[in-house]
Amino acid sequence: MIIPIRTDYRRKHIPWVNYALVGVNIALFVMGYNASNAADSQRIAHWMLQPEMPTLEQFFTCTFLHANWAHLLGNMVFLWVFGNAINDKFGQAGYLAFYLAGGVLAGVGYLLLAGNAPVVGASGAIAAVAGAYLVLLPRTTITLVVFLFYFLWPIEVSSLYFLAIQFIFEIFMTTRGWAGPSSGGVAYAAHACGYLFGILVSMLLLSVRAITRDDLDLLHLIAAFRKRLRYRKMVASGYDPFSQGIDGRLGKEVASRVTSSEPLPPQATEEMELRQKINDACAAHNIPVAAELYTRLERIADEPVLGLQQQLDVANQFMADKEYTLAARAYERFVEHFNHYQHLGDIHLMLGLLYGRYLQKYSQAETCLIEAGHKLTDTEKKKLAQAELKAVLQKLPPV
Repeated sequence: MIIPIRTDYRRKHIPWVNYALVGVNIALFVMGYNASNAADSQRIAHWMLQPEMPTLEQFFTCTFLHANWAHLLGNMVFLWVFGNAINDKFGQAGYLAFYLAGGVLAGVGYLLLAGNAPVVGASGAIAAVAGAYLVLLPRTTITLVVFLFYFLWPIEVSSLYFLAIQFIFEIFMTTRGWAGPSSGGVAYAAHACGYLFGILVSMLLLSVRAITRDDLDLLHLIAAFRKRLRYRKMVASGYDPFSQGIDGRLGKEVASRVTSSEPLPPQATEEMELRQKINDACAAHNIPVAAELYTRLERIADEPVLGLQQQLDVANQFMADKEYTLAARAYERFVEHFNHYQHLGDIHLMLGLLYGRYLQKYSQAETCLIEAGHKLTDTEKKKLAQAELKAVLQKLPPV
């Protein structure tokens, strides 16, 4: 048995609606609205989703009923772990509407695909929440407790892998016909439809920017993956953005490989020209111009990273110009591509200050400042990192 117990997502608001949903589910179960025995099942039969003659209210009421304690607790753990974050992302009213719609669509999917017995449980709505989490927060970390041979094993995994595997499993079990809750079965069809609803709605909301985009969502990961593929193709054609000759010119060997290969697309040609201009500006010690050119490079390049000193100079220029978002991105790329840099602790400290003081991204600030504390050797800088980390932790909302 594998149970998620928490994620490392830091909320900005209190998820009142999710708290209320968990409370209502537990309260109804304790009050006897459950299917733990024949008498109770008969008493709540009208509120179950009945495949033979479903009524509109049953699509809502069935999501607040559970068969037994194990059913209830399993669902509530998932709802608590993933629902708090999605409530934070969607807002109170938006999350409530999304949750109820997810439950209804999961019930509709169950009836269309495999409805063969009355069904109860919040699993379909919770699957929609998990699908939204997969799209909005695939790069967070989930702590799982694994029960194996009478031992508990805590492990941490990426939410992308955990939820993607869950989704694939639900789809697989639905296609195998394991759908009905009768005889202790599980309504896998409802789970699969809930996941699909959550994934599609969240991707739509991201696409139209009804939800704030960031570098943690699934669309960003997909775009980054496509960029890496195009970048690798360009490099395979002979282009090496890190090769420079005298006065910052592309090396003769690289240039000959580029010209002798298949013609590069216009975007790649424009990128090469921009990189050349940045090289020339840096060679002339005109870093403000290089920084301006770099903002154009960001818009077209798959991997907008320069040589070590150039990347650092451009990032520092953005910082001096108080272009904090641009500076953070430039420093992040520096850390990613030059992680053996002798003074990397200074870069982590700068990122921590940027995220904490200017961008209010306290979770990222916490990560950078902790890393800075590990890498810095200068006593005064370590004290600064510790003081800033203490300030950031006070601003972080409770997990």
